[in-house]
Amino acid sequence: MVPNSGTKARASAIKPLNAPTPVTVNVDERGMPSSVSVRDKVNEVVAIEDMWKINDEWWRGLDKEIERVYFHTRLSDGRQVTLFHDLAADGWFRQ
Repeated sequence: MVPNSGTKARASAIKPLNAPTPVTVNVDERGMPSSVSVRDKVNEVVAIEDMWKINDEWWRGLDKEIERVYFHTRLSDGRQVTLFHDLAADGWFRQ
C-alpha cells in the first residue's frame, strides 16, 4: 500500500490515460488502413482483426459530434495497434 502524501489532489495534475495520438495512415481503395507510421517507422497492416463504428453526442446538436471508425490491427512487426479515423475531423489517430 502507498502511504498518503497528505497533499491535496489538483485537477491540473490529472492526465488522461491512453490519449489518442495523431498518426499517418495510408488507406487502400476501400478506405481500410494499409500502412501506418508509428514512431517514425512505416509498418504495413497485415491484418484487421476487428472494426467498429461509434456515433456519439449527435443528439445534443452541438459541433462536438463524435463519429469514428475504429480498426484493431496487427502490423508487420507483430504489434497490435488500435487506430481510428475521426470522420468529423478527417484525421487518423492511434488509441
